[in-house]
Amino acid sequence: MPRVLIYRLGSLGDSLLALPTLHMVRRTFKDAHITILTNAPVDVRAAPLAAILEGMGLYDEVIEYAIGLRGVRGLVGMRKKIAGHKFDLLLNLTPYRGIIGTLRDYIFFRLCNVRKIVGTPLAERRVRKIYEGDRIRYQWEARRIAQRVSPLMSVDLRDDGLWDLRLSEVERGAAAKLLGEFFSGGFLAASIGTKMDAKDWTLPKWMEMFSRLSAAFPRLRLVLLGSMEERGISDRCLEVWSGPKLNLCGSASPRVSAAILARATLFVGHDSGPMHLAATVGVPCVAIFSARNLPGQWFPRGSRNTVIYHQMPCFGCDLGTCAHYDKLCIRSISVDEVLTAVRRYFALSAA
Repeated sequence: MPRVLIYRLGSLGDSLLALPTLHMVRRTFKDAHITILTNAPVDVRAAPLAAILEGMGLYDEVIEYAIGLRGVRGLVGMRKKIAGHKFDLLLNLTPYRGIIGTLRDYIFFRLCNVRKIVGTPLAERRVRKIYEGDRIRYQWEARRIAQRVSPLMSVDLRDDGLWDLRLSEVERGAAAKLLGEFFSGGFLAASIGTKMDAKDWTLPKWMEMFSRLSAAFPRLRLVLLGSMEERGISDRCLEVWSGPKLNLCGSASPRVSAAILARATLFVGHDSGPMHLAATVGVPCVAIFSARNLPGQWFPRGSRNTVIYHQMPCFGCDLGTCAHYDKLCIRSISVDEVLTAVRRYFALSAA
């Protein structure tokens, strides 16, 4: 039986954008024993890869390690664990880590006695630019991942089957129980939390947007999703919502959250795991982006989304906290801009 190791870092959003490639790996290596090497979550609000992909049959085992593993004892132990599996093939799906980091990874896996390595990104010095008329966008992360495995297989990102989370009847039933009367008829889903301050649109703006949207659509139903740590700020937003409302923060696993989102009419939220989860199950998104990432790189899947991204001179900074400009990129996004996008969608839906 062939033994395949997939190297992929990140949490919920990172895992979801790798989903089509992971599906194709399993289709290509039907009889292989597939192991995923990934990092342990760096934040309690970040869902591990296994939490969203478990039960799908895309892998047989997960090996987790702590980000920043550098000690000799830790590296020796990890090498021993990987070498013991006698992997025939490694698929490297990680982001570009610089020449030194890339070579370090390559040498490490060679020392682990991996027979063949595919996807070593020595040529990925930068994210590829894509010209759309007078606009410049950057290569979508899902496409970059798919291209890593192009020597072995072709990944069609337009194939809806490759985005299938294979939600079980148990998971759908759990979603129905949590939603109750919200299960039928549609609702607005939202997630206002984020594990990075640079991505935070801020609570006052969220509260103003929800207050004004509720006044415009008094019968609209609202469901808020996120981690337990985000339950308090979500409750604050529900205080200004006059219509039917539910706070499910901390109440659902990532996969049950996907089943909940599949019942939504629209999702609004930050560039976040829940946004990618909504897009994966085919729900249109109004997505509020900071400019810490490149435009296009982490946009949600689908053609029905409205992405609000203000490109500042410092775009692509990759900062978790903005120390110099006080988050000017995301602060410059007005409540009117987000409200207009959401209201436009419901107006078109009603037409």
